[in-house]
Amino acid sequence: MTNTDPQYGHKVQFLEAIAHFKNKVQIPTESYKDLMGHIHARAFTVAGATKTELLNDLYTDVLKAIEDGETITQFRKRFDETVAKHGWSYNGKRGWRTQVIYQNNKNTARAAGRWEQQTRLKERRPYLLYLTAGDQRVRPKHQTWHYILLPLEHKFWDTHYPPNGWMCRCKVVNLSERDIKRMGLTVAPDSAINAHLKPFKVVDPETGEELEKLPGIDLGWNYNPGKAWLGADQSTGKMLAGLDKNLREITTPLFNGAIKEGERYYKKQVAAVAARHALNKPETGRVFSLGHLHSDVFSDVLTKAPQTKSTLVVIDEPMIKTAIQVLGYEQAASMMDIVQANSLSTFNQSVIQLTINDVLIIIEVMPDQNRVVAVQQI
Repeated sequence: MTNTDPQYGHKVQFLEAIAHFKNKVQIPTESYKDLMGHIHARAFTVAGATKTELLNDLYTDVLKAIEDGETITQFRKRFDETVAKHGWSYNGKRGWRTQVIYQNNKNTARAAGRWEQQTRLKERRPYLLYLTAGDQRVRPKHQTWHYILLPLEHKFWDTHYPPNGWMCRCKVVNLSERDIKRMGLTVAPDSAINAHLKPFKVVDPETGEELEKLPGIDLGWNYNPGKAWLGADQSTGKMLAGLDKNLREITTPLFNGAIKEGERYYKKQVAAVAARHALNKPETGRVFSLGHLHSDVFSDVLTKAPQTKSTLVVIDEPMIKTAIQVLGYEQAASMMDIVQANSLSTFNQSVIQLTINDVLIIIEVMPDQNRVVAVQQI
């Protein structure tokens, strides 16, 4: 390592990574394929850990490792205690299984925390540099990404922000203009990046399902843990829509619970919309998540429109203003509860109508999400 190589700095408690992991939803699964890609930004799962008590203890073990900066030896000791407590018969050898659970959860939590920090600093350090571990174990394809320099907003980071697979040790650091000049670096042209972004088809040998994969990235790892977390609701809506009905019934309330954690913030924004309207101030154009359609409601929609792609319902600022005028502030501020409930519903072509507590909400079904387009008091 030379004195021009970027550094991560001293080991300290990584508060952003800890916060990211603490806000994950625990979801029991039989196989890692049950939940893939962006949904992992919101979910903590261990393949084969199907009992709630077992999964909770494994979650606590991983959280302690992240909070206290534990070594894998320390983690393995508590893992053995948890396995013995529950009599869990897991697949794979102990060394490999503990390494996967420990390393992958720690790495994705750190990646999400790092992205949050880098986004916060983008005005002063607007570039990201891809770095490998620099040894003989680096995967050949990952080595081709070593020292790729791009703006933080570049689409490359949507899919190639590490970790990019099981046990991936790559990382990304943010740089300023001064850093770039000092290190003699240049921003990669799109012509050099496009080849890395071309997907190809692979067939799952177990199911025969045709899946899309990016070169050098393991299946299910083609997402940015931090970006997916900060804007995860849309990705989660797509994933929930594609899940088996039984699994969707279990997971939808959990992810709605995560959205409900931000209800206080949403209510403040409703109040802010009312204030801006009263003062004739311009709208901000912001869009807010209200939650995911109840599993029974979404199942009814799928029977008539199986092409529906998302469970997520959103509302924009103009419609919040309309809701305040039609329903009053209290009901407008409680629309999360209305959308997430198992309410009376009808579906006609591309419109869902929800009726609950004398309120009718009309939702337009869209490719990436579903948007509230009208509200009525009935």
